[in-house]
Amino acid sequence: MLIISFDRCRNIEPSPLLIDRRRRRPPLSKDTMAMACRKIMRRCRPAPSPSGPAPASRRRRAVLLAALSLLAAAAPAATAYVTSGLPAHTHRAFLRKLTDELCDADPGTLSPMEVANAPMLMEAWATAPEKRKERAAAMEGLLKRMVEEQEAGNDEASVTTEEYNAVLRGWATSGEKGQAAERVEQIVRQMQDSYASGDTSVQPDAASFDAALEAWLHATDEPRALSRAQNILEWRTKLHLSKANDRAAPQTSSFYPLLKCWAASDSLEAPLMAEKLVRRMQHLQTEKGIHSARPDTMCFNIVLSAWLKSKDVTSEKRIRQIFEYMDKCRRNGNTDMKPDASTYNIVISSIGPAVKEYHEMGGARRADKILARLEKGYLAGDTALRPDTIVYNQVIDYWAKAQSIRGHFLRAREVLDRQVAMHDAEGVRKCRPDVTGYTSVVAACASTYGSKLERRRAFDVAHATFMEACKSEHARPNDVTYGLMFKAVGRLLPKEEERDRYARTLFGLCIDDGHLGEMAYKRMKEAVSEELLHELTNGQDYWELEWAWKRNVGGQRRMPEKKVAAKKGELRP
Repeated sequence: MLIISFDRCRNIEPSPLLIDRRRRRPPLSKDTMAMACRKIMRRCRPAPSPSGPAPASRRRRAVLLAALSLLAAAAPAATAYVTSGLPAHTHRAFLRKLTDELCDADPGTLSPMEVANAPMLMEAWATAPEKRKERAAAMEGLLKRMVEEQEAGNDEASVTTEEYNAVLRGWATSGEKGQAAERVEQIVRQMQDSYASGDTSVQPDAASFDAALEAWLHATDEPRALSRAQNILEWRTKLHLSKANDRAAPQTSSFYPLLKCWAASDSLEAPLMAEKLVRRMQHLQTEKGIHSARPDTMCFNIVLSAWLKSKDVTSEKRIRQIFEYMDKCRRNGNTDMKPDASTYNIVISSIGPAVKEYHEMGGARRADKILARLEKGYLAGDTALRPDTIVYNQVIDYWAKAQSIRGHFLRAREVLDRQVAMHDAEGVRKCRPDVTGYTSVVAACASTYGSKLERRRAFDVAHATFMEACKSEHARPNDVTYGLMFKAVGRLLPKEEERDRYARTLFGLCIDDGHLGEMAYKRMKEAVSEELLHELTNGQDYWELEWAWKRNVGGQRRMPEKKVAAKKGELRP
């Protein structure tokens, strides 16, 4: 539905065609507005003429503008937004008719009411449903019409930066990509040229330059779109430094979109370009005195995410260097660039390839130390360092994969205990333990090898963790948890009788919960004796077992039914 703003109508002199809001009792409903608009549009429909369509008349424009004012009458307050209640295509046709009536009039002939309604029409087009290109073109047409009216000597007509910015936003969000970006940049440069010539009413401001930047970042069909966007920032900076435009000072938020685009880019130079942009921001702050462009924590986090996405072999080292630099700034009193919880999360995530791909022994230990610093900072009172469930799950998973470290399952369980304490004792809801953390601890136990005493100790930890998960409301075991528990039974319990006894009970819990997945079934076959396996499954294959046993398995597929061939002379079922 189209939404129309009437903020500009406050100081307009009342007209007989306008409805006085102060006397309006009760307010108009959407149905009433829609009916009135349809009547007005029928009234404005030109009569057929053998010589062709009739030219637009002042009376017809006034009636159409009265329809626009009728929408204003339905607003409960001057700053309210209302919808016309018309279908999308009818609404666009309604706006198009109003726009054509204004644009087709001769320059210098618009009345004060028509001039005042032009900005309302632009606001209406800005939120018109669908067809974004038509929206932008209509808004620019209205803007040009007001410029012509102003040049024709109509003192009531005035075009300001706000009207230009509305057109810029319309093109920036039109979906026309490169063509829209070219048009937006052209308009902004025309605004700057007009301002330099003495027209202070169209001075480009921060919103103007941000719209040009946004347009180029949306121009995905242009190979040099990021470079063009960066040129907008450089041009804006030069205008401010040369004092050619005191409203062109770059802001920190203006760099966010460009940084994010570099971080999301697949280019090999993306992290380097993001770093270069942040160094440029620091240069503007320290050397040029533009403190509004100083980098903050978000800027550095975007650079870190760019390095994380790059998959470079040196990414972990570089991420750690940037992280330590941010922490050093914090210790020196610069709170704008201090690490937050997202920073710690990225740093811990960067250790993942070293643990999972290269099986580095020290990766889990490094991640655990980073997590300990995060916990220490939060407990010291820094609420920006509030840990979440994801960061704990990552560290537990790293310890679960550090099988070459003696007692790695105890380290994984220790991290889970810290997470439980942080949630229960400190009241941090974001770090509530879930099934992923409990399952990772069970996996760490199941992968333990060594002496009988070591394996018994690991099984005890796995059993305690599994039972704790069963009692939890938010960490109930799933099919992967049951599969890893069957693996722990088969690898850690030395005696067959004990394995069968435990596996029988575990199998009962598993089928009651409907979590007998393929992994759990395979691990159970490896853990139990042939006699017990036949007793539990009745000699059936996995896909022949009861569906109720597998009802809650993620991604479970039903067993395809066998097609029965029809005999000759019979119909197929």
